[in-house]
Amino acid sequence: MTARYVLTSICIQTGTMALTASLRQRLLGKERVLFVDEDGEVYEGEVDWKAGVVRGLAPYYAKRRLAANEAILLHFRGEEIELKALPRAPLRAPQPEKPQEKPKEEVKEPEKKRVRVTPYPKEVLFPHEPKALEPPGATEDLGRLGFFLEGGPPWVYKAPLGRRQVVLALLRLGEGEAALLRPYQKEGAYAAFLAPESEKGAVPHGVGYLSPEALSRLVRLKARFPITPLDLEDLLREGRVDLEAVEALEDRLVAELSERGAFAAFLLLLAKRRLGEVLLLSDLEAEALEEGLVPQVVRQGVELLSKPPFLVLKRLAPGEFLLRQEVEEALSDLQAFAEGLKARLSRVRGA
Repeated sequence: MTARYVLTSICIQTGTMALTASLRQRLLGKERVLFVDEDGEVYEGEVDWKAGVVRGLAPYYAKRRLAANEAILLHFRGEEIELKALPRAPLRAPQPEKPQEKPKEEVKEPEKKRVRVTPYPKEVLFPHEPKALEPPGATEDLGRLGFFLEGGPPWVYKAPLGRRQVVLALLRLGEGEAALLRPYQKEGAYAAFLAPESEKGAVPHGVGYLSPEALSRLVRLKARFPITPLDLEDLLREGRVDLEAVEALEDRLVAELSERGAFAAFLLLLAKRRLGEVLLLSDLEAEALEEGLVPQVVRQGVELLSKPPFLVLKRLAPGEFLLRQEVEEALSDLQAFAEGLKARLSRVRGA
């Protein structure tokens, strides 16, 4: 994927680059990013989500002698972003002044009739040239749910889940036949047609269905509950992601989590960290803001998890904690503790 970025005077002065939609999509959840220029030189950038910029590009701007209104091509290659400064527009040489000539007597020429010719459309002149297709409008909502576009069509989205990843292959209804999705299904990907709710009856059998309305509902639901790519994968496994399926998921989340949804979202945020990692409260609060959580939830969460019966975190200093146990393992230990305590209470009541 390639994006074009036009520099401003602020970019040059501060050595920053604004977080455009394409950069936000690629850098979601990251604090550091590596840039590689045309000569292979590497620059480490710091992602400042609060200010909405990436810092650390001043050496590159100075090296290329870039100025405001000049453009850079950003090539997204895995974890790195390649930089390529576009050539400057050539300056026009000043034209020498022509010597003034004596005015000649005007000779009237007969008026010529102008005929307006309408050019042929590009599709008529080049009928065999493939059309460049824009990604689906649902790409932004899929990005908020953890799925990032790899290419297409078929439009392939991937969501990393620990040691594995969820792959989704999409075609807009009318964009191609179901046979185009079969190879992706054989490789273990989820394949579906993207169509509005009003047209889901036209989706071919044997292939999944996903509606833009359902994705928008999932994004809104994420503001209240810890929605992850796993939830979307559960719906894809059923073969249908429409408003009815999302409403059923919402009812289940309300019943299971209710008022504990914010704490569950914080646990999922913490589950992304590595065992033995030192965590700063300020970093956790900034990351939580991106997920729609208020800092108060983070502060209450770290206090709770650093005390019995959790003991997931160990306080090292004010605002600094050590992840002493992975979240999944801690929940298993807590479940065993609860079951043992429950059995003991039963014996006490029966005595």
